[in-house]
Amino acid sequence: MSIDRAASRNDFSTISNAGRARSRVTKGLIFSLCLVVNFIAMTGAASAHVKWFVPCAVSDDPLPVQAVLTTTFFLFLALFLALFYLACAAEQTRFGAMVSKFLDQLTEPLRRRADDLLRAAAAVFFALLWAHGGLILTPELEANSFWLSAIQLLIPLFLGARATLPAAGAGIVLLYVYGAASYGLFHMLDYPVFPGLGVWFALSSSRNAKLLAFRSDFLRWTVALSLLWPAMEKFVYPAWVAPIAIAHPELTLGFDVPTVVTAAGIVEFGLAFALFWTPLVRRFAALALVMVLTAATLDFGKVDGIGHLMMIAILFAVFADRDDRPVRYRPALAPLVGSMALPATLLLYTGAHTLSFTSLTTPIAPLAGGTALLLLVFLCLRRFAEGPGNTRHESGQDLVHQVPLEVPHQVSLRASILAASSDAAPEVAVGGVALTAVVLIAFMGLRGHELQAPPSAASAPFPQQHSGMSTPGVIRAT
Repeated sequence: MSIDRAASRNDFSTISNAGRARSRVTKGLIFSLCLVVNFIAMTGAASAHVKWFVPCAVSDDPLPVQAVLTTTFFLFLALFLALFYLACAAEQTRFGAMVSKFLDQLTEPLRRRADDLLRAAAAVFFALLWAHGGLILTPELEANSFWLSAIQLLIPLFLGARATLPAAGAGIVLLYVYGAASYGLFHMLDYPVFPGLGVWFALSSSRNAKLLAFRSDFLRWTVALSLLWPAMEKFVYPAWVAPIAIAHPELTLGFDVPTVVTAAGIVEFGLAFALFWTPLVRRFAALALVMVLTAATLDFGKVDGIGHLMMIAILFAVFADRDDRPVRYRPALAPLVGSMALPATLLLYTGAHTLSFTSLTTPIAPLAGGTALLLLVFLCLRRFAEGPGNTRHESGQDLVHQVPLEVPHQVSLRASILAASSDAAPEVAVGGVALTAVVLIAFMGLRGHELQAPPSAASAPFPQQHSGMSTPGVIRAT
């Protein structure tokens, strides 16, 4: 009897400890959600793309890294790392599994129509660019050329048929390359989401399961980079954000502007970095980013709404995406990697800026430091992974569930391409003609055309002053 009582006491103690652990996790989640809601409200002052609303000279010298690493910076970073750990820990509990299953069921209709969502959003976005005229991809990237308008008009037309999706993707990549040639690669590092979108459409005609899975991951990585890289501007160019925060004091919640700018940079970086992490964490990060960008549209108007249209559509697709790969990393690894990723990105940003605008030798130290930190991140991920994950979506379905897989998964990529081509000769022919049209228009437009450097911030007109998408209440040049 005594042995039975002892055993029952041990069982009760184990159940009680498990219950207390779940209670702590639940309390931590509630506390985390409250903080996240407050942070989302604060980041409204800086969630709009700064370059679209204030004159920004990208060639200006950024703040040195030593000036960025303030006490406020470290306090907000520590808070982000704590919340990041709690979210990762909650994901690996029974509660996290229940939430994941609920989200899978909730987002199933959207997941099946994700391809249609991205095609429709891209068609509307590029049609608006064509109708407005004088822009390449975003409000501050100005160019006035007939061939650019022709490409922007062809992209929505090519998005209407599956056979011409690769041609639409090629057109998007071409516009990005032209922007990089005109404004410099450093400026275009704000927008890797457009090459990611181009690759998505270019691979849409594939019937290879690995390529379909890769395009989903690649698009998610590029949208994360498109948010993570500009987040560094909040730290090294706080003067760019300060006028917006001053013009919209209701968004600061009574905090001083430097605190709000620092908090906005940390939150923007944290949510973007979470898109690289485990499935449930990145789904909630995508949802939070949708809320942030949508809230910014309410304050900054249609310039911000149209500019972030593609970003919001992609984030909805990321939120709906179902990843069946098991979680490979322990929760304690999340704050460790995050604490190295932020300074690594900051060093790479300042080093790349110096390399682009100042000197070829000075940026060696920050670039080397940032690369070393990224190497440590890679080594930590490889060393502390719990085991190899399974192949993503072995059914061959990524964000899209409507592409039939007629070729077995074991067949080589070359064999699958040949098989698909022989069965769909008309589709390949139409796609080839569309792609040839894009190449010919670009060749004829670029022939004899000299690229011009963008105007400086002092002489450049304000985006709203020449834009038909002007927004009342936004700071204007004086």
